[in-house]
Amino acid sequence: MEKLIKRICITAAIAALIAIGTFIYHFGLGFASNIGNWGAVGDFFGGVLNPTFALLSLILIAYTLMQNKKALEQSEKAIEQGTKAIEQNEKALQVSNKELELTRDELANSATALEEQAKLLAVQSFETTFFNMLELHNNILKSIEHNPNKSWGLFYKEFGKGTNAHTENIDSSGSRAIYSLTKQLGSLISNARTGNNALQVFDIIFAYENQSFGSFFRNLYQVLKLIQSNTNDYETHKKYSNILRAQLSNQELSLLFFNCLSSEVDGGQFRNLVIYFKLLEHLNIKYDNYRNKFNITSPDITVTIELVEKYLVIDESGKLSTSAFGENPQLIQYCKGKGYLN
Repeated sequence: MEKLIKRICITAAIAALIAIGTFIYHFGLGFASNIGNWGAVGDFFGGVLNPTFALLSLILIAYTLMQNKKALEQSEKAIEQGTKAIEQNEKALQVSNKELELTRDELANSATALEEQAKLLAVQSFETTFFNMLELHNNILKSIEHNPNKSWGLFYKEFGKGTNAHTENIDSSGSRAIYSLTKQLGSLISNARTGNNALQVFDIIFAYENQSFGSFFRNLYQVLKLIQSNTNDYETHKKYSNILRAQLSNQELSLLFFNCLSSEVDGGQFRNLVIYFKLLEHLNIKYDNYRNKFNITSPDITVTIELVEKYLVIDESGKLSTSAFGENPQLIQYCKGKGYLN
């Protein structure tokens, strides 16, 4: 563009010089004598130079228009290319969004899978501990030994002469030892001289036999604590507590009944767990309406109403909220008679 302008300017200058040179060659130098001659001079230069300059201007304008056209075409191409680039970017963004969405879904699925895996591992870890503790419970039960005659001197000292109790000089172990201890407990409670306070009788027996039986109850308590700490789901709690309850014989439940009420055990935490899990639901217990007492069978142990009602939770309206005996029909019948149930 700059070269063309220079060439046009040079051409215009040459044309002007030629016109001036031609004028001087024919007419010489000097000033015209009248106004008419001045007009003729102007007409000469206007007639010679104006078409030349006009032609050069047209050439310049045409060239400028051509350049502008090319520039517009290039701009249109650039705009078209820019539009295509934008479309490609939009497609790339759409693909990226889809990839991000798929990645997000995959991460969500991975997080869900990890969460499920963590839950499964937690359940497996809990169940491993739970069943190991059940196995320990059975091993402790097998290791228990009892001979009622060996502790008779203690009872004689505590309760005095005339005390009749189950005192066969028989060494027993495991579930048989539990039965022997339960029978001894029932015999002492039923004795007129010793049965005024059943818990006192149990505390005396337990103090002497704690070395053999203490770990049995402590492990049982820890199993219940483990179940309760597993989840906040009561149905899950019942699932595992029912497995534990199925391992307990009627004699074990009988001793558990007294153990959780003993002042030598704790401040009631064990009893609360027994109530929460309804652990005494299958205890063989009957209400004697004539004597106004309860009787645990196999072997027989007389239990007062006051002790039984310690396992009943009565709300402010005087109605039964829950109990350690669950759906035990004997206790349901008793509670209906007392007005605890509608």
